[in-house]
Amino acid sequence: MNQNSSGILFAFGAALALSASFVFSKSALNVISMVQFGAVWFTMGVVWNGSWFLARRKYRGIRIDTGKKTGVAVLIAVLEGVATGLFYLAIREMENPAVVSFIGNIGPVFVTIMGITLLGERFKRLQVAGIIITIAGVFVINFREGAFLGFSDPGAIYVILASFFFALATISGRKFKQYLEPELMSMFRTILLAVVFITLLLISGNALQFEASTWRDLALGSLFETLLTIVFAYQALRRIEATATSLIISSKGVWTLLLAWIFLDVFPSGIQIIGGAITLIGIYLITWRRRGRIRV
Repeated sequence: MNQNSSGILFAFGAALALSASFVFSKSALNVISMVQFGAVWFTMGVVWNGSWFLARRKYRGIRIDTGKKTGVAVLIAVLEGVATGLFYLAIREMENPAVVSFIGNIGPVFVTIMGITLLGERFKRLQVAGIIITIAGVFVINFREGAFLGFSDPGAIYVILASFFFALATISGRKFKQYLEPELMSMFRTILLAVVFITLLLISGNALQFEASTWRDLALGSLFETLLTIVFAYQALRRIEATATSLIISSKGVWTLLLAWIFLDVFPSGIQIIGGAITLIGIYLITWRRRGRIRV
């Protein structure tokens, strides 16, 4: 298998892993509180990330410029930590995790705008069209009671805020890419969230007495989200262009829709599916490059 083909498979693997984590998290959040969920999910994430970090000896990569690499990792970990917390709040609030995923497609819009304004990156007309189309798709998804501006669901606001903070983390990664160690950042993010939720759990006094199926959802979901998605995504980035990787991972909404239908018996409304499809078109235009077309 050549580099291009394996890169595409890794990108699809990241999309599927992320989609599966949405479904597992929604299943768990249907029966336990957000504090209980976060404490267990991210503590397990520390175990998955720590095992990978040590087994692969990723700590060797921070021996040079240790202070700068640690500082960048902490900065991005904090931004991604805030974003992740908001994202799971959205999954808890919204009935279908596929809708959360579709609204989350507004992330590349924020990244593109920030890249232009903060990093001086250039943009093309197709990217402008993609931004407009993606935003339009988000409005269509949130169509309520005859009004396209009906963001009555707080889950939608959580997703948009999460996408904004994820975009800030992405821009920070681009700005300080020479000091970015993805595995170290992932470790810090997971530890930070674990500490926050364990503290909240101790304050609230909630017990961790769940059914076996809930423990299964938490274990598998945290493995998919905190480790496999990151590993697959960065393996893809090593083999194919970032634009192609981003485009393939954006298909997560489609896979989440199918998995949620199969395992949670929920399906988006017709208008939400149309809005999701519109956002995918917008993402394609934002990430399109003549040299970045995906060859299968």
